[in-house]
Amino acid sequence: MNRYIKSFSIASILYVGIFVSFLYSFENNAPLQNKQTKSEELVKFTIIQESAPKPAQKMVEKKPKPIIKKVVKKEKTTKKIKPIVKKKKEIIKKIVKKQTIKKEKQVKKVIHKKSETIVKKQIKKNKSTVVNNKKHLENSHQKKMMQQKYYSSIKEAINKNKSYPRVAVKRGIEGIVEIQFTISKEGKLLSFHIIEGKSVFKKSISDAVKNSFPLTPPKGILTSNKNLSLKIDYRLY
Repeated sequence: MNRYIKSFSIASILYVGIFVSFLYSFENNAPLQNKQTKSEELVKFTIIQESAPKPAQKMVEKKPKPIIKKVVKKEKTTKKIKPIVKKKKEIIKKIVKKQTIKKEKQVKKVIHKKSETIVKKQIKKNKSTVVNNKKHLENSHQKKMMQQKYYSSIKEAINKNKSYPRVAVKRGIEGIVEIQFTISKEGKLLSFHIIEGKSVFKKSISDAVKNSFPLTPPKGILTSNKNLSLKIDYRLY
């Protein structure tokens, strides 16, 4: 009997505990469901609030995007502009260098041409001076030759016009008479005197000189009055 009582008491205690735990669990489930419904309502409310302002947020986000793109484009363009400007500067420098080189070459050519022309002119002048000098020398030489011929013709004329004095022939007197005279550029006798010689020959020589002039010279030989001196020989052959 004691065994049955103990088993019955144990079983009743177990059933009571199970029943109490079931009731407790049921009571705990009711507020959980309420909480779940509340949480679902809250979630729904929050979703409605988030879904409404979403287009405004999208609009706000869409606006700055093109601004960022523009800024990026500007940066790109500035980056592109810098090398372009550098290239342009380099091209301008090259062009300026080429122009300066061309100008220098042109200036050198002009200077070279001027120097060549100057040298050519100097050569021409030198040639002309040489030619003129040659001509002058030739002319002067010809003039001297013509003068000598004229002077010799004067001496020949005096020798032809002289006469050997009879006294000198009888006595066998010989000698040299030196005379000096001045003639004009037209060949006229202006003055005459005997420098040295024997008195026997004075009259003869003076008559010969007077009879020999005027003796016209060739053109251009005498430009002014000329003083001449001659030696006339008196020889018996």
